[in-house]
Amino acid sequence: MREGPGRAAASVPSRTLLGVGSLVLMALAQLSAASDRFLLTLVTTPVKEALALSDAQLGVLHGSAFVAFYALTMPLFGSLADRGHQRRILVASIAIWTLATLGFGLAGSFWGLCLSRLALGFGQAGLAPASLSLIAHGSVPRRVAFNVSLFTASGSLGQSCALLAGGATLAWLAGRGGMVFPGLGALSPWRALFVLACLPNLLLILAAIRLTPLRAPPAPRGGLRPAWAWMRRRWRLYLPHCVAAACAVLMGRTLVAWGPTLYVRSHGMSPSESGIVLGLLLLVGGPLGHLSAGLILGRIDRARRRAASSRMLGLGLLAALPLAVVMAVVPDRTLSLTAFTVLTAMLGLTAPAAVTGVQLLTPVALRGRVSALFIAGVTLSASGTGPPLLGLLSDTVFGAAHLGRALITLFVLVGCPGIGLAFHAARLSSHAARLSTFAARVFSAARRRTRTRPDR
Repeated sequence: MREGPGRAAASVPSRTLLGVGSLVLMALAQLSAASDRFLLTLVTTPVKEALALSDAQLGVLHGSAFVAFYALTMPLFGSLADRGHQRRILVASIAIWTLATLGFGLAGSFWGLCLSRLALGFGQAGLAPASLSLIAHGSVPRRVAFNVSLFTASGSLGQSCALLAGGATLAWLAGRGGMVFPGLGALSPWRALFVLACLPNLLLILAAIRLTPLRAPPAPRGGLRPAWAWMRRRWRLYLPHCVAAACAVLMGRTLVAWGPTLYVRSHGMSPSESGIVLGLLLLVGGPLGHLSAGLILGRIDRARRRAASSRMLGLGLLAALPLAVVMAVVPDRTLSLTAFTVLTAMLGLTAPAAVTGVQLLTPVALRGRVSALFIAGVTLSASGTGPPLLGLLSDTVFGAAHLGRALITLFVLVGCPGIGLAFHAARLSSHAARLSTFAARVFSAARRRTRTRPDR
C-alpha cells in the first residue's frame, strides 16, 4: 500500500453514511463502558476496608488488572472490525463486560476482583475498534474529527456518570444499609452498586442487536500485518505522537482513578460526597475539552490538521502541569476543585487530538486495526502503569496522607517528555504536509506541460 492517507481514504468506494441513531448508540455504549470501568474509583475506600487491600493492590485493580486482556485482545477485535463484524463485536462486548461488572460486585477476595477486572477489560476491548471503524467508514471527511470527539467525550461523560450517579446511588444505598437481590441475598452498599450498574447495559445489548451494518467493503485479509507494515514505514510520524498520547492518557486515567481518594484524604470528604462533587465537575470540564477539540480540528484545513492534532496534544499537556500542582497542593477546597475542573478540560482536549491524529495518518481500510494497536499500546503503557505507580509512590515514598505530592511527582515525570514529543510530532507532520503539497504541485505542473506541449 503506497498511497498516502489522503489518497487511500479518497479511493474507498461509495458507502452508506453513519446514521444519527448508530452514532448515539456507540456514544452511549462508550459512556456505559467508562462508567462501569471507573465505578471502582468511587468505592476505593470501602473496598480497601472490606478486603484489607493496600494502595498498591488498589492501583493494580485500577490499572494493570483491567489493562492486561484489554490491550492484548484489542488488535484482534480491530482486525475483525475491519472485516465488517462491527455489530457482532458490539453485542458481545457489552454482554461480557456486563457479566464482569456483576462479578466484581460479588467477588470476595483480591484475586476475585482481579479476575473480574480482567474480564471487564476483555469485554470492553472490542468497543473502540468497532466504533472507530464504523465512524471511519460512515463519516464524511470533514465530520470525522467531530464524530470522534463525540465518541471520546462520551467516555468522559461516563467517568462523570460513574462518580455523579454512582455517588448518589451509593449514598442512597448506604442510607438503607445495602440492598437485597433475589438469588444474591443482602449485599453491602458498594456491592449492590455494581449489581445495579448492570441493568442499563441490557437495553444497550438490545439496541446493538438492531444496529444496521454499513454497506462498506470489508478490508482485505491479512490480519494485523498490513497495519504493522504501514506504521513501521511511517514510524517517525507515529511514534512521537503515540508516546505523547500515552503520557496524556496516563495523567488522565490516574487523575480519575485517584481523584476521589485524594479529596477524601486531603479535604475530609466522604466517598459518596467526593463522587458527587467530582462527577459534577467532570460533567462540565471533560465534555468541554473533548467537544472543543473536535470543533477546532474540524475547522482546520485538512492539510494542516495532522500537525494541529499533535500541537493541541502538546498544549493540553503543557496547561495540565500547573493546574495539577494547584489542585493537589492548595488547602482551599474551592480553589482546588476549580483547578480540577480546568485540568479535566485540558486533558479532555488531548483525547480527540490523539485519536484524530492517528486517524489522519492512516488509510480508511486500516483504521480499525491501527486504532486498535494504538489504543492497546497506549492503554497498556499508560492506564496499566499510571494508577499502580501512584499507589506505589504513596505506599513507599510519600505516605497515604500525602497523595497529592505523589500525584504532582508522577505528572511532572510524565508530562514534560510528553510535551516535547507532541510538539516534535507537530513539526514532523508540518514538514511532511509541505513536502506532500510541493510534490503534488510539481506533479500537477508536469501534467499541464505534457498536455500543452505541441506534437512534433
